[in-house]
Amino acid sequence: MAKDREVCDRFRRKISNDLRRFRTALINSASDVCHNAWVLDEAAAKCIGSKPSGDGSWGYEVSDLQFKVRLPQKVYPSPVEKYLDIHVDFKIEGGCTEDFSELISYLELNIVICTPKRTHISSWHFDRHIEPAGFEDNESEDAHPLYHFQYGGRRLDELDKDHGRILILPAPRIGHPPMDVILAVDFVLSNFAGDLWRALKSEPDYISMVSQSQRTFWRPYLENVFSWWQTGPKPNEKFSRSLWPHLVS
Repeated sequence: MAKDREVCDRFRRKISNDLRRFRTALINSASDVCHNAWVLDEAAAKCIGSKPSGDGSWGYEVSDLQFKVRLPQKVYPSPVEKYLDIHVDFKIEGGCTEDFSELISYLELNIVICTPKRTHISSWHFDRHIEPAGFEDNESEDAHPLYHFQYGGRRLDELDKDHGRILILPAPRIGHPPMDVILAVDFVLSNFAGDLWRALKSEPDYISMVSQSQRTFWRPYLENVFSWWQTGPKPNEKFSRSLWPHLVS
C-alpha cells in the first residue's frame, strides 16, 4: 500500500511539474497572446494533493486562462473590434495509471470567444461523456463519442435567449482525442493564433511538452480506434466503439 501511495505521489508531482514548465514556456514565448499563464501555477499547486476519487486518483482545474487574438476573416456578424478575447476553463480527473481506459474519469473544457465588451459571444464545449452505467455500449439515441466537441454549451446562457435567427443544436457531437490543458492550449492557439502556433513549433520546450502529452493521451486513443481493424479477436471492442460510435464490423 505504501508503495502504491508513493507511485501515485510521483504521478501527481510529475503532472504538477509539467504544468509549471508549460506556464514558463507560455510566458517566454506566448505572453503577447496568453495574458495570465500564472493560473497554471495555481493548478500545479493543487494537483500535488488532489485526490478527487481517493489515494489512487489525480486531478486539477484551470480557471479562466485568457487569450487575446486578432479578429479572423469571415466573422459574422462583423464586429468593429480588431481583437477577440478567449476564456478557457479546464478540469480533468482520473486514475494514477497508464491504463488509458482508467486514466481519465472526468474531463471538461469550455472555450468562450467574445468581443472585448462581450457584445458578441461564441462557445465550444469538450468533455468526456459519462453514462450512469455501461458507457462502453454507447446506448445514446444519437452518436455520442466518449470524447467529443459540441458547439454552444451552457456558456451561451448569458445571451439570455437573445440568439437572433441562429438555431443552436446539441448535435453534432464531434469526436476528438482527449486533452490535458497543454493540448487544450495548443488547440486554441492552432485555431485562433495560427502565426504564433507555427512559431511555437520551433520552441523546443513547448514542442517537447506537447509531444509528451500527445503520447500520453492521443497515442492510446488512436491505438484503441485503430485496433478495430486488426484481425482476430477484439478484446477492446466495446471501448473502441465508445470512442468512435460510427465504427461497424
